[in-house]
Amino acid sequence: MERKRYDLNFKKKVVSKGHEIGNMTAVARQHDLDPKMVLRWARELKRKDLDELDGDALKHASFVPTASDYAALEKEHEKLKKLYAEQALEREILRDLLKKTNPHLRIK
Repeated sequence: MERKRYDLNFKKKVVSKGHEIGNMTAVARQHDLDPKMVLRWARELKRKDLDELDGDALKHASFVPTASDYAALEKEHEKLKKLYAEQALEREILRDLLKKTNPHLRIK
């Protein structure tokens, strides 16, 4: 099945019609579209990701990270480092326990 590309004006028209009626899935059925796709168009229009909606996301990098984005990433990074350290410690404990209970096994 061949992939269709819709222009931005058509997407805006379909989404605005869906907002007027109050039912995006009904509008999608009227235009023989997938309801999930129309809902995604509405969400992207609401966030004003017009580049992504128009299919030019690869051409234009419009996302500029803010300080709060960096803070959130730093917080997640610290959380993952702690989780990794806990798992490494647990592996070492289990490896030592295995060596003590089964000394005949060769464990690195």
